[in-house]
Amino acid sequence: MVTPDHPCPGHRSPAALAKGNPRRRACRRAVTLLLYTVLFAALGAATAPAAPAATTRAAPAAAPAAPAAPTAPAAPAAAPPTCQVGAYVTDLYGLDVSPRTINADFWLWSVCPSAGLDATRRLEFINATQVSQSDRSVEKVGDQYWSQVKVSGTFRQQFDLSEYPFDKQDVQIQVEDSQLNASQFAYVADRANSGYDHAISLDGFEIRDFSVRVVTHTYQTSFGDPRIKHGQQSRYSQFVIELHLDRVDLAGFIRQAWPAYVAFLISLMSYFIWAPEFLTVLAARLGILGASLFSVVLSMRSTSLTGTQFGVTLVDQIHLATLLYTLVGVGCTTYILLSWANPDKRAAVRRTNRIVVWSMTAAYVVANAISIGFAVT
Repeated sequence: MVTPDHPCPGHRSPAALAKGNPRRRACRRAVTLLLYTVLFAALGAATAPAAPAATTRAAPAAAPAAPAAPTAPAAPAAAPPTCQVGAYVTDLYGLDVSPRTINADFWLWSVCPSAGLDATRRLEFINATQVSQSDRSVEKVGDQYWSQVKVSGTFRQQFDLSEYPFDKQDVQIQVEDSQLNASQFAYVADRANSGYDHAISLDGFEIRDFSVRVVTHTYQTSFGDPRIKHGQQSRYSQFVIELHLDRVDLAGFIRQAWPAYVAFLISLMSYFIWAPEFLTVLAARLGILGASLFSVVLSMRSTSLTGTQFGVTLVDQIHLATLLYTLVGVGCTTYILLSWANPDKRAAVRRTNRIVVWSMTAAYVVANAISIGFAVT
């Protein structure tokens, strides 16, 4: 009888088969040996001290080298020669906003270290339409040369009329050396002695401030100078005379703005026209608003003919606001005319009329106050 404890003589368990197979035993030993080899190699690498970094040495020289001579620092660029330049404005007149020019008379002087550097002999007035020079003089004072010249000319300006007739203007006269660039010559502003005649009277304007300054102006060209590389810029010292003007022309403002305000009042009163035969009254109301529109357009045309047709001025803003106010009145009246035939809508029509008149009037007054306030301040 065969029992589990006594297997058949010809039967072998899987473990016994494995142990008895020589090929499997050889594979197991090879794998085990490989694992131990890898393990001991890793332990050896972890515990071995790091090898010192290799160093290189230069071969000893036969004889010590002589110390190198110190290199001299690059010399800074030499500053260009300078002359102290100042100006005194004796008169301003003929301010014309149409060609955007103003006339000026002034004295220009320079104090230079040498007679050949006299800055008043190489003057170029950058923004001049026409200019003349007279009464030139040169005098040696100590070791300096003082020269002066009287200049009269017409100069182009960039007038900003957006706040007319409460506008502020900056008048500039730009002077450059006509021959020497900024590396060859530079101005120095004589601020202490420069100024203007406080008796100058310019129609409608007051001189608020005066200043002189020196800037370096860059031109995107070499003017063909062979000493300058192709494509490089040219820089010139520029002496700038600047006067800040304020205009407060209240009479002119009233004269130009009152037609717009009269049209506004007429349009405002048209909102309160009511009668039993309202359709007939509406026709009259539309006629009043049409007359207001016509008067505003004529007033705008007349103010443009005064020579202030550059951009939108303060007076133009007031006229445009009045036009908008009147057009809203026309629209409201048209709405009432179309809705009045329905008795059920008459209460709503009256309410709409009240809302439009008070909201538009408030907006008109606030807009005018803001525009005038910004212009005056």
